[in-house]
Amino acid sequence: MKAKTTIAGILITAVLCLGSQSPSDDFPVLKGPYFGQQPPGLEPEVFAPGVISTEAGEGCSGFMSDGKLFLFARRGRGILLTELTNGAWTRPEEAGFSLRGQDGDFIIAPDDQTVLFASGRPVEKGGSSLRDHNIWKTVRTSSGWKEPELLASPVNTDAHESYPSLSADGTLYFFSRREGGFGQSDIYLSEPVNGRYEEVVNLGNIINTEHHEVDPFIAPDESYLIFASDRPGGYGSDDFYICFKSSDAEWLPPMNMGDQINSRHTEYIVNVTLDGKYLFFTSDKNGSRDVFWVDREVIDALKTKLLMQERKRGKS
Repeated sequence: MKAKTTIAGILITAVLCLGSQSPSDDFPVLKGPYFGQQPPGLEPEVFAPGVISTEAGEGCSGFMSDGKLFLFARRGRGILLTELTNGAWTRPEEAGFSLRGQDGDFIIAPDDQTVLFASGRPVEKGGSSLRDHNIWKTVRTSSGWKEPELLASPVNTDAHESYPSLSADGTLYFFSRREGGFGQSDIYLSEPVNGRYEEVVNLGNIINTEHHEVDPFIAPDESYLIFASDRPGGYGSDDFYICFKSSDAEWLPPMNMGDQINSRHTEYIVNVTLDGKYLFFTSDKNGSRDVFWVDREVIDALKTKLLMQERKRGKS
């Protein structure tokens, strides 16, 4: 079932759009958690229309665990930041570590301090921007953001690496277009050894195909993996799929997340908030790149569905 436009949604949009149509307008006063919005249920809703989700086109998004700092990517601007200060949200501005027009896909790590992001920024100061993205790391401290650090080889190569995601124990998941994969983009992981990523492992043909598998999000406990793919049989050009682990800790075949989440358009760039309450993603279904959110119970419902299917197979 698709998200529906409701009277409440129209009113929220109208309130959020006040003063947000041009840079010369005053930024609207938005108070309380989630920019004053009513949290969604099991149908995805546009997140903060007119303020976060705009016609400019937005990508990644995420809250710090206290819900008082929100990061999101906007086309041509890089990674922006807004904070809940003195009860109201501040006007979004470029995050201290971000380079305008260079940075894109990012994830807030389970430690609530580290941000991993993909960027085409020069590897060395004064150098040229890269054609493909590499994965970088920054850490938020009491005095601000640390200088971004490029992850070393073998994570980064001369090919495109993007959309990093970290488990609670530091295992890194990401997608890459490096040679030797199963398809045009594959999902890989790398486990830290003494603080360094020394080996990269392809997740194999249970997950990767001859097509594009991109934008992985790994649960902190690695119990499930969500990613986007343009493989045949989906609802649109890119759909979300979810994998759960079997009793022996092996990945089960991916499940399409269904038309409750996916559409005939493109769905990509997914994460679950650090408090585990909401799933955020980006979709083109409304004609521009907008951020959507939905209750993470959609994941539990899919796991229940999978278990029922497995029981039926066991009886047949």
